Amino acid sequence: MPLPRRALKNGRSLLGGAFCVAGACLLLAPAAFAAAPANDEFANRIDLSGTLPIEETGTNVAATQQADEHPGEFLYEPAEHSVWFSWEAEDTEWVTVSTCGSDFDTLLGVYSGSSLSFLEKVVPGKEGARFDCAPGGQQVTFRALAGTTYEIRVDGNLSPQPPAATEGSIALEIASTPAPGNDDFADAQVVTSESFDGGTFYRVDVPGFNWNATKELGEPAHAGDQGGASVWYSWTAPASGEASVVAASGALEAVLGVYTGTSLSELTPVATPTYFPGEVDVQVTAGTTYLIAVDGMFDGGAGMASMGQLTFLIYLRVPPADLQTGIPFKPVPPVADQAAPQTTISKSVFKRMPPVWVFRFSSNEPGSTFECKLDKRPFAKCRSSKTFKHPSPGRHTLKARAIDPSGNVDPTPAVAHFIVPRKTRAK
Repeated sequence: MPLPRRALKNGRSLLGGAFCVAGACLLLAPAAFAAAPANDEFANRIDLSGTLPIEETGTNVAATQQADEHPGEFLYEPAEHSVWFSWEAEDTEWVTVSTCGSDFDTLLGVYSGSSLSFLEKVVPGKEGARFDCAPGGQQVTFRALAGTTYEIRVDGNLSPQPPAATEGSIALEIASTPAPGNDDFADAQVVTSESFDGGTFYRVDVPGFNWNATKELGEPAHAGDQGGASVWYSWTAPASGEASVVAASGALEAVLGVYTGTSLSELTPVATPTYFPGEVDVQVTAGTTYLIAVDGMFDGGAGMASMGQLTFLIYLRVPPADLQTGIPFKPVPPVADQAAPQTTISKSVFKRMPPVWVFRFSSNEPGSTFECKLDKRPFAKCRSSKTFKHPSPGRHTLKARAIDPSGNVDPTPAVAHFIVPRKTRAK
């Protein structure tokens, strides 16, 4: 039977002091004689049952590992200084067990079963941790069932390099898991991109979870799935190209929806499914904001949507290719050019008899053609330069306008004036 809380001792020995033999005394550190904690063995685990949240302090100084414990169930290397706790759930709900306030690098395991030899880990593989835990602490999030007793093991972690302390004070907490802050469409988490390779590749990488998330009235079925535990992200594309949107998770079976629009009732889906669960592709336009939903696939057997920890990722490749792989991608249809070009004129005069006037036209848009006119004549096509060898005497006005490759015409032609003296008129 688990020990009641009042049976927990601080685990520190009062035996420190001097050891004398034949009149010679050696001073020994108190830690060398530290007694094992009361909950060192599974049979003496401490009872933590009660109303959440529960906070308990303890120690694993001088704790040992029993023969029937299975250290291989940890993802890291345990220090074999384990202590045990026991908790019975009063309600069926998502809970988070954590050691975030401990003063050493911990390993945390949560199990079901009443015998040390037949414990089954509640969260197999990678623990479902949230992301507000101090370094060295661990968190495990799972769906606790009312009336079920869960066994909790805390040990030191030998894995960090350089090696860290593996014994010390334990701060254990069991609390209800809160709903994510980006549960609702109106509270979509704004994410931004990090640029690589001179702007040819962009990446978004943020942690998240959808435990206790809900689905709003009027929210669409993302990827055609009923879902029921969606979280939202808002992303403005920094460039045009092909983006892959991914919800990576070891436990969550995710479905995705990518949309444009400003409200749930005005969303336009823009994503293309891929062969990989939890991933879609979408052609994006620079400056456009996309609303992205990550939902859990509905499990008919469990009667609820899949929930878990996730990593939200966006990979944006800018055409003509992702320079890291050299794989070409489909070009994004260009946005129609509606900007008018701007025309400039430069003038040169060769002082011959008679003089020669040469005018050169340029545009701020490459590939432009030109139209020009002298005095009151109509505009006509001309080259990028115009030469006058025998103009009529008097004052003249030359106008030129550029026409860009999209057909936009400069509405304010460039103007140049020149005067031809009478004596220069050709005979």
